[in-house]
Amino acid sequence: MGLSPVLLLPIANGVQASDFVNFQSVDTSLYFQFENKVAPQKTISPIVEAFGDYKIGDMYVYSIWQNSLQHDYKGDKSTYYYKFVPRLSASKITGYDLSYGPLKDVLFAQWIAKTKNVKYDYFPGISLDWQVDGFSWLRTIFYFENNAKGSWDDQRIHIDYGIPFSNQLGDFRIVGTFDYTLGLGDNPEMIDFKPELHYDLGKKLGYQPGHLWTGIVVNPVKNKYKIKDTSDFRTNQFSYGVFIRYSFF
Repeated sequence: MGLSPVLLLPIANGVQASDFVNFQSVDTSLYFQFENKVAPQKTISPIVEAFGDYKIGDMYVYSIWQNSLQHDYKGDKSTYYYKFVPRLSASKITGYDLSYGPLKDVLFAQWIAKTKNVKYDYFPGISLDWQVDGFSWLRTIFYFENNAKGSWDDQRIHIDYGIPFSNQLGDFRIVGTFDYTLGLGDNPEMIDFKPELHYDLGKKLGYQPGHLWTGIVVNPVKNKYKIKDTSDFRTNQFSYGVFIRYSFF
């Protein structure tokens, strides 16, 4: 939603194309989600994600096109959201190894996001990357929020992670995000937790591992979209869904 796969797919072809580019990848997914709040209860959503690791930092791009599966839904049956998260690495730019214990790097991060019919959000922040046994990646980012209303009136803690594991059934990974806004000013605090369980279906079917994935997702949220939950308008949710995903890398 928001960004065309046609625009993003050429990124995958640029892997190790120059000294500036270390690695780039693109993932496409199709999600079916149920029990949503502040949105159609049932949705189908194509998603495109891209990640690049570069000489001075990295960048993550996410885009979703959410569509209602309820024919009787009264609101907008289709909406989109996309965000760019470029990060500048202090270690890469200065040439000094800033790692210490589990701390891997310190980065300046930016979150630039757009929702249909809403102005851009811009969050600058500081990111800490960690190197922890059992995790493919673990990042924490502290953001100052400049929201679509033009107010620097809240702050956010963002965590994202990846945990691979295998058993007799095959190869799995747990990936996800956790967002907590502090609820400063007139804003209610928000908690948005989205863990996903991925299963390497391609490898199980005899194809190259690490490309074709399927799995489940749950998404407990308190005060979704920073809208306070009330008895008249529920914004607390526990939604769940399934997905199919293909990784280009």
